[in-house]
Amino acid sequence: MFDEAVVVGVTAFCESAQPVAGDEIKGKLLSGGLEPWLADRLVYFLPLAFGRRVIAGVAVDETFLDGETRRRLDRDPVYRAAAQRAMIAEEGEVARIAGYSSEVAAVSQAMQGGAELEKLRLGPIALEPPLPPVGSGSGGVPSPATVFAHWMAAYGVSLGDDLKLGDAEFRATLAAHPRPAPELVVAQVNFAVNHPALARPWMVESCVGVAATWKEAIFQTLAMFERAVAYPMIAALIDRKAAAEHVHVERYRHPAGEFELLLGAQVDLFAAEPVPSAESLFDRLLVALQDVPLSRAVHALRFFTAHQDGRMLTNEVFLDGEPWEAGMKVTGSAPAPLPNGPVGVRVFAFLVPA
Repeated sequence: MFDEAVVVGVTAFCESAQPVAGDEIKGKLLSGGLEPWLADRLVYFLPLAFGRRVIAGVAVDETFLDGETRRRLDRDPVYRAAAQRAMIAEEGEVARIAGYSSEVAAVSQAMQGGAELEKLRLGPIALEPPLPPVGSGSGGVPSPATVFAHWMAAYGVSLGDDLKLGDAEFRATLAAHPRPAPELVVAQVNFAVNHPALARPWMVESCVGVAATWKEAIFQTLAMFERAVAYPMIAALIDRKAAAEHVHVERYRHPAGEFELLLGAQVDLFAAEPVPSAESLFDRLLVALQDVPLSRAVHALRFFTAHQDGRMLTNEVFLDGEPWEAGMKVTGSAPAPLPNGPVGVRVFAFLVPA
């Protein structure tokens, strides 16, 4: 339930070049919109969970003193999520976050005094003042999977708790990036879909949101995914009628046979003025696609370009989730959508055998 909050917490601990004080880390979490009860738990429990990877072999207590009350660690949902994340953490993350652990410090001091690691036994961690009660809801870091499921339900596509519907299954996971500025956070949500009709399993589309809070940034990613990808995805794989008014459909003749091209809305980014249509550029990609052998499966085609004052900064063209070099030559040779300022353009389509 708090996997995404733990991702945010790990980033708060690790994003600076050098370790910072625990109060500063808590301040980052609060400024990013986390509720105090969740921020407190992340600051306490992440070092504890990550530190126990470092002192594996030492007998540790599975309870903690919450003020004057003894509680089991595994009954706190935030600690459980922190412990699961610690098991798969990278070494750099472990080294940084475990450095805040009082248990690691105690073991290090004991071993310097000649103690043997296997004979050490630690008592319960004491937290003073006690933690505030676990609040209701997400605590300021909503689950992208839950938000996505609610959005799909609004279109009559009811997913189970496992995000599956018939042959289709979905994922939506959060990756947190270091702050570009003290007042902003960067959330990347990786949306993935798997279906037997797809040319390749697990098509992944990543969207990035930049906002003052994690909640706002996560909802930004969903808004981008909704406009560009979700509508044609529903039409191509689940229900052609459910999102029909948001999808442009046209025929596309290819040497492998005819396809229906299901096109989502063009998503314009960064620009302060209207961005011209990328229709002609996308048509050139479709011409280049004539030279690519296609199976009689559903194929995904996406491009994203970003320019600054006419200079290309980003050039991505993906076919079935893999970089398409011939497509990147097409987009790379095209002029910038606007001659001045920043501008980004994202277009996504599914090709469905007719």
